[in-house]
Amino acid sequence: MPDIYQITLTTQTGETFTGKMSRRQPELVNGFVPLATETGEWLYFAPADVKRVQFTPVPEEQAEQLDEIAG
Repeated sequence: MPDIYQITLTTQTGETFTGKMSRRQPELVNGFVPLATETGEWLYFAPADVKRVQFTPVPEEQAEQLDEIAG
Protein backbone atom coordinates (compact mmCIF):
# COMPACT_ATOMS: atom_id res chain seq x y z
CA MET A 1 0.00 0.00 0.00
CA PRO A 2 1.46 3.37 -0.99
CA ASP A 3 2.49 5.78 1.75
CA ILE A 4 2.06 9.03 -0.21
CA TYR A 5 -1.18 10.12 -1.85
CA GLN A 6 -2.13 13.00 -4.14
CA ILE A 7 -5.10 14.60 -2.39
CA THR A 8 -7.77 16.48 -4.31
CA LEU A 9 -10.30 18.26 -2.11
CA THR A 10 -13.41 19.81 -3.64
CA THR A 11 -15.53 22.25 -1.65
CA GLN A 12 -19.28 22.68 -1.81
CA THR A 13 -18.73 25.83 -3.90
CA GLY A 14 -16.72 23.88 -6.50
CA GLU A 15 -13.23 25.12 -5.57
CA THR A 16 -10.51 22.47 -5.88
CA PHE A 17 -7.37 22.23 -3.73
CA THR A 18 -4.53 19.71 -4.12
CA GLY A 19 -1.61 18.46 -2.10
CA LYS A 20 0.42 15.38 -1.24
CA MET A 21 0.03 13.68 2.13
CA SER A 22 0.58 10.32 3.76
CA ARG A 23 -2.30 8.27 5.11
CA ARG A 24 -0.56 8.43 8.50
CA GLN A 25 -1.52 12.10 8.74
CA PRO A 26 -4.87 12.70 10.44
CA GLU A 27 -7.99 13.10 8.33
CA LEU A 28 -9.59 15.33 10.98
CA VAL A 29 -7.82 17.87 13.20
CA ASN A 30 -9.87 19.63 15.87
CA GLY A 31 -12.98 18.98 13.79
CA PHE A 32 -11.47 20.31 10.54
CA VAL A 33 -10.33 18.49 7.39
CA PRO A 34 -6.61 19.29 6.86
CA LEU A 35 -4.79 19.47 3.54
CA ALA A 36 -1.03 19.91 3.12
CA THR A 37 -0.45 21.85 -0.09
CA GLU A 38 2.47 21.38 -2.47
CA THR A 39 4.08 24.55 -1.05
CA GLY A 40 4.10 23.13 2.49
CA GLU A 41 1.19 25.29 3.60
CA TRP A 42 -1.63 23.63 5.56
CA LEU A 43 -5.25 24.46 4.85
CA TYR A 44 -8.13 23.47 7.15
CA PHE A 45 -11.72 23.08 5.96
CA ALA A 46 -14.94 22.77 7.94
CA PRO A 47 -16.45 19.34 7.18
CA ALA A 48 -19.70 20.96 5.99
CA ASP A 49 -17.69 22.87 3.34
CA VAL A 50 -16.12 19.70 1.90
CA LYS A 51 -17.98 18.01 -0.92
CA ARG A 52 -15.34 15.44 -1.88
CA VAL A 53 -11.83 14.28 -0.92
CA GLN A 54 -10.01 12.00 -3.35
CA PHE A 55 -6.87 10.04 -2.39
CA THR A 56 -4.82 8.93 -5.43
CA PRO A 57 -1.75 6.75 -4.74
CA VAL A 58 1.59 8.26 -5.78
CA PRO A 59 3.87 5.63 -7.38
CA GLU A 60 6.58 4.56 -4.93
CA GLU A 61 9.48 5.80 -7.09
CA GLN A 62 7.88 9.28 -7.28
CA ALA A 63 7.30 9.25 -3.50
CA GLU A 64 10.99 8.42 -2.97
CA GLN A 65 11.96 11.42 -5.15
CA LEU A 66 9.73 13.64 -3.00
CA ASP A 67 11.44 12.33 0.15
CA GLU A 68 14.88 13.13 -1.31
CA ILE A 69 13.80 16.69 -2.18
CA ALA A 70 12.22 17.26 1.25
CA GLY A 71 14.95 15.52 3.19
